[in-house]
Amino acid sequence: MAMLRATGTAIRACASSSGYFARHFHASSGDTKKIVGVFYKANEYAKNPNFLGCVENALGIRNWLESQGHQYIVTDDKEGPDCELEKHIPDLEVLISTPFHPAYVTAERIKKAKNLKLLLTAGIGSDHVDLHAAAAAGLTVAEVTGSNVVSVAEDELMRILILMRNFVPGYNQVVNGEWNVADISHRAYDLEGKTIGTVGAGRIGRLLLQRLKPFGCNLLYHDRLKMESELEKEIGATHVEDLTEMLPQCDVIVVNMPLTEKTKGMFNGEMIGKMKRGVLIVNNARGAIMER
Repeated sequence: MAMLRATGTAIRACASSSGYFARHFHASSGDTKKIVGVFYKANEYAKNPNFLGCVENALGIRNWLESQGHQYIVTDDKEGPDCELEKHIPDLEVLISTPFHPAYVTAERIKKAKNLKLLLTAGIGSDHVDLHAAAAAGLTVAEVTGSNVVSVAEDELMRILILMRNFVPGYNQVVNGEWNVADISHRAYDLEGKTIGTVGAGRIGRLLLQRLKPFGCNLLYHDRLKMESELEKEIGATHVEDLTEMLPQCDVIVVNMPLTEKTKGMFNGEMIGKMKRGVLIVNNARGAIMER
């Protein structure tokens, strides 16, 4: 798990493990806590025992938390002054949320949460939290770094292939009882020989590049940190320091950056104007990085 520990007005990253929870949530301390989890409702899909990040399955930690004497409240109702989450803000100590159904933790909510100590994302990304307000309040903001990197990298590869092969229009034709092969085929392209660039080459970006290698693509990446030369050679990827130099070369751009003040709206009209006409953009990061 990665933590963003708020100390004064600064937030610094530090490493942690499950030992954090063993220390702070064990019943022997005699200190019971009120923990609130905000997840989406899965309805019939909740019957899958591996589908944990929903209201019904509550991350799979209800029995453990309650056995330690803690109060664990789970809801999907998170917006508006009369929502269920708002009722618990004044006395909760831990708030757990997910990237796909985030509980937005504003400065106003932090001010009301007098007992709050930990804001935990059950996944990757803390852009739903006002980090400056969290730092000022001395809160710990944590996320489970690396929890879904393989899934996201595979999903990005899938989306690239779907877009390249013009799969969705073809599917829609079949569903509508049509089949115009010429229309589908003349819009479809092979992935081989195309230039694919990832903006960001951390855990997910690297896994994507590794998975693209067998397709015979020209692989580029832009990141403030260059890969180790051995890994770069093994993948066959080229580092491009200047993003504006990489963008015009790419047939496909993949966004693999977190949403921050710096990256919000980064792909605006000017940036997109530097790309090839008809470029495919796959953004599995955060929508707000792109200006619609």
